[in-house]
Amino acid sequence: MSDHNTYCMDLVRERDRDRYWCALLSIKPHRNDLFTLYALNTEITEIGFSVTEPLIGHMRLRWWLDALTPIYEGNPPQHPVAVALSELVSKNVVPRSLLEQLIEGRTRDLDNQPMETMADIKTYAGETSSILIELSFSVMGQKGNTQQQAAHHLGIAWAFLGILRRIPFDMQRGRIFLPNDLSEKHGFNPQSLLDHGYKGQSPDGLLGVVSELILEIQTHLEQARTIWVGKGLPFVSPLLIETLTNGYIAELVAQKGNPFQLNQERKGPRVRDMIRLKIAVLLGRL
Repeated sequence: MSDHNTYCMDLVRERDRDRYWCALLSIKPHRNDLFTLYALNTEITEIGFSVTEPLIGHMRLRWWLDALTPIYEGNPPQHPVAVALSELVSKNVVPRSLLEQLIEGRTRDLDNQPMETMADIKTYAGETSSILIELSFSVMGQKGNTQQQAAHHLGIAWAFLGILRRIPFDMQRGRIFLPNDLSEKHGFNPQSLLDHGYKGQSPDGLLGVVSELILEIQTHLEQARTIWVGKGLPFVSPLLIETLTNGYIAELVAQKGNPFQLNQERKGPRVRDMIRLKIAVLLGRL
């Protein structure tokens, strides 16, 4: 394995343990390609959660957008992820338009204002999480309506889950990503949470918001399973996120829907989740 491939694998293992295991459980010829793709996602995702000035974040995302031209020309910047990505796209399996959408979708992370509607948050999920899963299929040589639709639904479910899990972290950064229309529907006041912090019990209305998002997640998971039924091995790897989503939802439900009661130190799958992942791979189904 080359140095840049090792860098990508180590980056994903450290920063995105969930997708690390999904990639590791893929068939061997595709592992390095998936690690490369997930390393890029890690690089651009962390921009929105690490910068304090939006302008700096926009500049960093712009760097990656501009880097796509030399990456596709075979003359990438001397960044290990860029070098690995150039090798990947040389195989002609990664649509540049999807990579551009993936990077541009992350500009929303630089805005501290909550989204207005559920439709807005679904659009955000589709432009980030869903496209990443679709790209995962692409690097495995799998393209088509089935893959696109499964990626769409599973990506929305995973993104919604991430927004719920991030509530305590986002609060510390002075923002809540929950859509305004859903907060208003359940009488949840995000600004009050930001002003006063978490006081040991779930703020008024938050559990209603969380419960509705959990139902949305479960609906999209079921749609993804229905679309993928019977497709089987060897291309189930990008959809293993479904198994992990179920585990995280079960954990959240066990805490009565209170995201502040989740284990904030957890970095990846539990042992029970790993067993379910392995079963899903062996059976070739979700």
